[in-house]
Amino acid sequence: MGRVIAFSKLPEYLAKIEASSACRATILDSNILITSAYDVRDDYEDVRDLLVTLEEHGHRLLATVNTKAEYIEYRRRIILTEALLDAVDEHSELKLPSRARARISTLKGTIKTATQADPERDFVFGDAHLKRIKKEFSAGSHSGNIGWLKFCHKFLGGRLRELETDLQESGIEYISQHDSSQTDLFTQIIDWPEAMEISEKTGVSFSDAMILNAFRCSRCPFIVSRDFDIGYAVLADSRLKDAVMPDRLAREYRHYHFV
Repeated sequence: MGRVIAFSKLPEYLAKIEASSACRATILDSNILITSAYDVRDDYEDVRDLLVTLEEHGHRLLATVNTKAEYIEYRRRIILTEALLDAVDEHSELKLPSRARARISTLKGTIKTATQADPERDFVFGDAHLKRIKKEFSAGSHSGNIGWLKFCHKFLGGRLRELETDLQESGIEYISQHDSSQTDLFTQIIDWPEAMEISEKTGVSFSDAMILNAFRCSRCPFIVSRDFDIGYAVLADSRLKDAVMPDRLAREYRHYHFV
């Protein structure tokens, strides 16, 4: 069973594990990657400061294929959300089908209501919303209106590859057992059934279970996350190590009576 370490306790925590010659590397959850690049989130400044501290202490910042995919997927939705909302602005020069314009406006109201009810929810269209909007466009430009394919090319073209490049340039490495230069980062082979067992233990999503399983098989002494389920799994599973999380989340686990 691991522990949940509050962000504010990171300096003293690092002092202890560095004194024991622990591996100076950590896996970043997708929520940390997203928050570090999305300055409207509450934990933005704390996450940025934490990453700087880790780099100053010589810790490698690692992302699994799952965290990288979730990060790029979220940024895709942010880009499309911002582009679609700008497109229905009265000053926009883009011509949209009237049905698409109406759908975007309606769904904008839906997510506005949802974010008012849940302040931690981001003002971003979900994939189901985007699919509904896409259906109101013609694939190709038609009757003077921009088509969906041209819209995607205009706002998404090349952007996702740029996001991956930005991650690499910011010092975040992709961790892989297939990379011969990273063999020292692992203690054992990552096995699919082990991820299923982690999911079965607490009902955590399988995507999170795969991240946790990669963490379990690595020499990284801790994972950095702002996902409640990650900390919950760490506290419930004897095979997992520590999680470094925002103070507000670290306090929540006191009420769950983990053995």
